[in-house]
Amino acid sequence: MTPNQRAILPLIGLQGAVGSLGGFIGFFVVGRDDVHAIFRYSAAMLTVAMLATFLAYRFGPRLKLSGARLLRLGFVVPGLLLLFGDGSVATMAIAFGSYLGLTWGGRHALEMALLDDGERDTYAACSCTAVVVLGVAMSLLSTLLLAASGEQARFVYWLYGALCLLGALLLGRAIPDTGPVSLQDPVSVLRQPQFIACLPLFFLESGLFGIGQAMHATGAARALASASHFGWVSTCAGLVGGLALYFTRRRRDVDNRAQWLGLSCLVVGAAFVLLGASAWLPGLFVAYSILKAAGSPFLLASEQVLNQRTLDIHGALPDRIFARELVLWGLRMLSLCLFWVLSVWMTPFQMLVTGAAVLSAGTALEYVVGKALLGQARSAPALASA
Repeated sequence: MTPNQRAILPLIGLQGAVGSLGGFIGFFVVGRDDVHAIFRYSAAMLTVAMLATFLAYRFGPRLKLSGARLLRLGFVVPGLLLLFGDGSVATMAIAFGSYLGLTWGGRHALEMALLDDGERDTYAACSCTAVVVLGVAMSLLSTLLLAASGEQARFVYWLYGALCLLGALLLGRAIPDTGPVSLQDPVSVLRQPQFIACLPLFFLESGLFGIGQAMHATGAARALASASHFGWVSTCAGLVGGLALYFTRRRRDVDNRAQWLGLSCLVVGAAFVLLGASAWLPGLFVAYSILKAAGSPFLLASEQVLNQRTLDIHGALPDRIFARELVLWGLRMLSLCLFWVLSVWMTPFQMLVTGAAVLSAGTALEYVVGKALLGQARSAPALASA
């Protein structure tokens, strides 16, 4: 690994550790209210994430928010809300949404500025390994805490809040300064033919994110009796994915990107089939979790490289990043709200089956579109300009 990669990696690992909180929040939201509460939570959380990215990029020069500072700020805000908030659905949506918007806004800025295209595959494997390992560790610790505290959600929130603040304080100081993020003309990026050509991939890769969150929480609530049981399943599943990624981390390169994308889409798509089948046999949710955990790190690594390739276009880097995030928010909200409306006329059983089918089909189509874009990228040089 290069010095820049090693400097970024600790905060990326912390991002993965904190990201494991999302599954617990979803379980608590569904368990405390009803299955439609997860749709309300997901819509609010995604909107907060978009607003956090916009505000950070809009006021970046005034606040001197470089990529590293923005990434660290993405742990301070949710850390304070988790420690001192009331644990309500609205508070959790703000906390997790600000974490997503700020950390990904900072991470994209750093990775696009500090990594060359030839470095992306190895870095993606290493960063995803760190994300999986630390995510598993936090899932295990949270599970033990839940089992010891009688399923008290507030102790889990305090644990993640303390981790956020300590990580923001201690990590990331060796990251090179990349200058403050600043919006200039994101509209010009939206008009580029190269950007418009990526819209199908954006929808298939991230547009179904909200539906995926909702279906995972719904399946867990139907199949598992308690939050600690959910944690044990997440821990075991994450361990499978981490081991698989570790033993294959050196085999990824520019020449086999499409093959890794296809394999990971096949595994994750099959996992969504099991998620739908868990509507009939709830025990299959465990099999779904393990299979998805085995394929997800590979899919995340492939998507990470794809995302960076789609940003190799004309325009200032902050404009490219913000334009992509704005489009992703729109696509995610559109798919989530459409499915939410349809779910009003569905039973939880029908909603789980339908949602899983949509996710499985979307994963298959992601491979088709992603493979085509990778083929185009190999035949044309990167167009990025600072």
